[in-house]
Amino acid sequence: MSTFTYAALTNKRENAAPGTSTSQGNPGVQTYIDAFAALVPAEVLTLHALFITQTTTAKDGTTTIDLSYFVTLQWSFAGLILLSMLLYVWPRLTGGSWDRLDFVRMLIPPLAFVGWTMLQRVTVFDSLCTGLSDGTRTIIALFLGVGLGLVASALAYQADQKPTRTMIFPQSTR
Repeated sequence: MSTFTYAALTNKRENAAPGTSTSQGNPGVQTYIDAFAALVPAEVLTLHALFITQTTTAKDGTTTIDLSYFVTLQWSFAGLILLSMLLYVWPRLTGGSWDRLDFVRMLIPPLAFVGWTMLQRVTVFDSLCTGLSDGTRTIIALFLGVGLGLVASALAYQADQKPTRTMIFPQSTR
């Protein structure tokens, strides 16, 4: 899916009549689709894969991070987190109406990205957290994924129930 799609789904849910966006209203899909879109930030995962192919070396069947890129990977990790936030914020500001829950929504894709990098081996996460065992990383990431999925679904339901905003223009006094 996509962080951009997650923001677009939120816009469509909030523009639909309350309680209709999962069935007859636009976008016409269940709220678990929002959670799926939020939990798979495809744009940053793709960039991450490209970064890793350029900053790792493979020898004897083992892939390792090239130490000369260690700091670069740390900065790229921060950049990918910020990019995933921007990919949510931009469509919400240009095609919807920002509300206080969007501060929570915009954190879901970057946290999901962190979870994905924790689940995989040899990622940008390794440039920051070298002390976690594989088992600990996996368990934390799985709990994070479940928690984020529940939050994303609840926020999608909230957007579905939100009254649509209508613009009221004052009558001319002429």
